Amino acid sequence: MSDTKKDALDNLMEFILSDDTPVGAEDEDDLKIFSDAVEQAELKLAKSRLERARAGAFSSNMSGKVTSLDIEKARRLYERAKAGDTTAGLTLAARFGDGSMDGDLDAILEDLAELEGDDDAED
Repeated sequence: MSDTKKDALDNLMEFILSDDTPVGAEDEDDLKIFSDAVEQAELKLAKSRLERARAGAFSSNMSGKVTSLDIEKARRLYERAKAGDTTAGLTLAARFGDGSMDGDLDAILEDLAELEGDDDAED
């Protein structure tokens, strides 16, 4: 918390605690304003936490730890699956159109290498 916000909060607490007169019906509007301000602050805090969590989740998924060795391992696994090796543990989806997936191959291999890395990390 910044010094300015801390000072403002300290001043508010001092103001609230300095007056020992009971709260009455005439204070209802002021309490509603205060309550709404607290509610808005809590909403801002929740949104900020959500954004930080999203940013953290996104950045952890973008680790970039795939090496050329991982890509080669993924390529070998892909070639085994493409050749019909059921022990490869990989299922290739059918493609429509020209029947070629060469344009997607690099992205597929990178994704596969990341998945393999995740599986290794869990073991």
